[in-house]
Amino acid sequence: MLTLLASAGAIVGRDDLPADAYVVPDADWPALVDLIEPGDCIGTLIEPSFLLTVAHCAVDVREGRTFDVAGVQVVASAVFVHPDWRDRDVHDVALVRLEDPVTHVEPVPLGDAQVTVGDVVVIVGRGISATGLEGEDGGVTDGRLRRATNVVTAVGDASFAVLFDPPGPTATDLEGVGAAGDSGGPVFREGTLVGLNSFGDDEGGGVATYGSHDHQVHLATYAPWIRDVLAGRVEPSRPRRGCAHGVPWSGLGLLARR
Repeated sequence: MLTLLASAGAIVGRDDLPADAYVVPDADWPALVDLIEPGDCIGTLIEPSFLLTVAHCAVDVREGRTFDVAGVQVVASAVFVHPDWRDRDVHDVALVRLEDPVTHVEPVPLGDAQVTVGDVVVIVGRGISATGLEGEDGGVTDGRLRRATNVVTAVGDASFAVLFDPPGPTATDLEGVGAAGDSGGPVFREGTLVGLNSFGDDEGGGVATYGSHDHQVHLATYAPWIRDVLAGRVEPSRPRRGCAHGVPWSGLGLLARR
C-alpha cells in the first residue's frame, strides 16, 4: 500500500484543548526565520551567519533574498544543500549563509547527541493549524507561531519519528505534530536543537490525523557535515531536484510537498 508523504510545517494538536493553548509569542523564538513567507518554510539561526533548514526549502532560496530576523533585515549570500539530497525526504538538510552576522539574536544550540526512542521533543511551526480530528486537510492558516510536544517512537540515521496519539494516557499534555506550511521548523530536546520538521504520512487516515507519524531530520547524523559548512570547508551547492541514487519513487510511496 502506498503511503502519502507531505513536507511538514505548522502545528496540529489535540481536539480537547483550545487552539490558543499551542500559540507562543514570536518574541520567545527570535532565532526562527520565515524563509519564503510567513507559513512557508522556517530556518533557525544556529550561528550568527547561518540559518539551518531542510533541503526542500533551501532550494527555493536564492542569493540576495532578504529575511526578517527579529525586526532586522538580513540577506542570503549562499545556500548549502546536502550533496546526497535529490528531492526526497532523505538527507533533507541545508544551510543558508547570511551576508552579515546577526548580532541582536542569540543562536540556538545545535546538538550532536543521538535522539532515542522515548525522548520528549518540542516541535515548533507556523502555518496550518487544526486538531487530530480534521488533520492537515481541515486546517487553517492564521500566521501564528505554535509549539507542541510529542514522544519519539522510532529512530533512524536520516530521521526520527513521532506518533500522533489522541487524548489519553499515551498523549503528552500538548500532543501535536507538524503540518503544511513550515517545513524546516526546529525540533528541540531539552532546549537543544535535535531535528527539523521534514515530512508526515497518512497512516492514521490522513496527514496530521491521529495515528499518523511526523518525521524529523535526525541532526546528529548530519552534525559533521553541518560543522564543515560552518567552518568554510564546503562550497555552496544546490543539487538539482530529481531521484536520488537511482532509487525508484514507488519504493517510498507517493510524495506530496507541503
